[in-house]
Amino acid sequence: MRSLEDDGVVYLGTFSKTLAPGFRVGWALAPHAIREKLVLANEAAVLSPSSFSQLVISEYLATADWKAQINTFRGVYHERKDALLNALDEYLPELTWTNPNGGFYVWVTLPQLLNSKAMLPRAVKELVAYTPGTAFFANGDGQQNIRLSFCYPTPAEIRVGVRRLATVVRDETRPPRNIRRHRLARSGAHTRSLQPAADRRLLAHEPLARD
Repeated sequence: MRSLEDDGVVYLGTFSKTLAPGFRVGWALAPHAIREKLVLANEAAVLSPSSFSQLVISEYLATADWKAQINTFRGVYHERKDALLNALDEYLPELTWTNPNGGFYVWVTLPQLLNSKAMLPRAVKELVAYTPGTAFFANGDGQQNIRLSFCYPTPAEIRVGVRRLATVVRDETRPPRNIRRHRLARSGAHTRSLQPAADRRLLAHEPLARD
């Protein structure tokens, strides 16, 4: 967007995603008038940002090949994104999901009857976690969505995590046990009603009448 309109776009970023998570230092490319207001807002909110972190980042940008490092990160995250998409295709092909061009996340849509927030405790018990879609809607929507991250786990760990998630999703979509028992009981009763009288007595362990 900034390439189309220099004066009307504020371009924001953070070094915690391109250098190291511990350096919680952001940057902004903005028109001069807006930049001055951002400085005042930052001083009011943060009061005194870390000078040490800013000095380290300044030295890094001046002396290191940071663009090559970004390319390395892109390769790592691309591999992990592909691992997540392949695992979803293998273990949860009935769901739908996005294929992001950047970032660290895949947006997944669950079956219609599932609630991602209510399902989360069950997922944690299975040692897999996600962010419920409700966290991204001000009006409470997003119950049918989850956000999966691929930035930290290895491809092998991603595969294990999706397999565990598939177990949770299938258990949540399976009818409750008492309903399954009722259906089985009704199915068994229907089957018995179709049997000849002698066969029904055998099934009920009743003695056959003698001639």
